[in-house]
This record gives sequence, structure tokens and C-alpha cells, in this order.
Amino acid sequence: MSAWSRRQWLASAAAVVGASAASRPAWAFGDATRMDVAELQLGSGTLSRPNAWTRLLLEVVQTTSVECNPRAFQLEPDDPELFSHPFAVLVGDSALPALSARAREQLVRYLGYGGFLFVDDASGDPKGPFDSSVRSLIASLFPTRPLTVLSADHSVYRSFFLLREPMGRVATHKVLEGVALGSMHPLVYSQDDVSGALDRRADGMDLLPCVPGGEAQRREAVKLGINLALYALTSNYKHDQAHVRRLMEEGRIE
Repeated sequence: MSAWSRRQWLASAAAVVGASAASRPAWAFGDATRMDVAELQLGSGTLSRPNAWTRLLLEVVQTTSVECNPRAFQLEPDDPELFSHPFAVLVGDSALPALSARAREQLVRYLGYGGFLFVDDASGDPKGPFDSSVRSLIASLFPTRPLTVLSADHSVYRSFFLLREPMGRVATHKVLEGVALGSMHPLVYSQDDVSGALDRRADGMDLLPCVPGGEAQRREAVKLGINLALYALTSNYKHDQAHVRRLMEEGRIE
């Protein structure tokens, strides 16, 4: 059996979540093979930065051979449409609300079946309420898999550009953390506001200054964003996907 694309793999997982997704009209996002971004909306505490992700996807198109649909879709975490988007983001600057059991269950499935979630702290406060609530959320999703600092030789730093350290709008933390499932990290967390470095006004001008490094720092943040996109699309899980698909069809795993 030929290898599935990540989007096909997530589509199979959507069938496990329930038939409700199949009964709903598809989003009009064009060719299903093109990469886009799903912005998770949890209500209070979360931000929407569609211009940041449009910019990132355009940078991916210009820099790599990956085909993109440069749009961001706003979804709640329990929306089955999430499985149509291999690259999801959660951006916030204050405390997040508690998620329902259904939302937590779907996020665990999404990440376990090939989805990727980038969590971005836009507050600039590494000890602030967003950080505390993110750590609580991740602990509720993966109680036996804590966030850990990604090593300097992690694939996310080498998936396209060779990066010495991650950069965002601020450069206070300068590490990425993640949750490991097998040999992969389907959830990656930054406290340096990467999306803030990418965000633009409607006229195309940069929205926020990058401190302390200015435009050189912004260029490094763009490179990190491209690496995250490539890591999300090209990483493969340790298990054999065809085998897991068969187990899913037989109802032996969920």
C-alpha cells in the first residue's frame, strides 16, 4: 500500500471522530492537497492573526516546493473540520478557558493521528497567565507526556533552514518546547511570539517591531515559521500508518 499524505491520514481520523463531519458541506479552501492553517479559537485568551499565516504560507511557496493555499481558517477545537488541516496554531496572550471533554479528546486524536499544533505565546511574558494555562491544558491532554525543551539538533531546526536558535517578535526564551509521541513532537510551543513577528497590516507593512534584534530577528522568525511548516508536513510517525489504518477500520483503536 502506498504511503498516505498527511491530509489523507487526518481525513481517515475524522471518520473515527464521527459521521457528522461527512454530512456537512466542505470548506471552500480549494485544492485539498494545498497547505493552509487552522487557527484554534478557544474564546477568551486566544488571538486570531490570519495575516501572519498568510504571510508564512506565501513565504513557504516562494522558498520551497510546497504548494499552499495562503489562508487561515478559524476553528473551535471540537470542530471535526480540524482534521482537514494538518497544520494548526493556537495563539494567545492571556489565560485560556477550560476545554470541554469532547474538545480535549479530539485534540488528542488529531495530534495522535498526524496533525501538528504550534502554540504561540503572544504576551511576551514567559511566566504569564497564558503560559500557565497552556501548561495546564497540555497536562490535561497528555498527563504522562510533559513538555520538554527540544534539543539543539531537533529536526524542527533542520527541516529546511539550519537554525541556531528560535526567534520571534521577542527573544526572551529562545527555546522551543514540545510533547513527544514516539519519536515525533506533534505539539510545539514557543514563548517568543513567532506570529507577532510574521503579522502584517492590511497594507502589507509589518505590524509589530521585533525586539531587540529588529529586522534581522524578524528574518530568523520567518525561517522558523517555514521550518515549522515543513516539519508539520514531512515528519512521519514511528508507527506504520497502513497498519494503524487497518486497526482503525476494525474498531480496535480510536
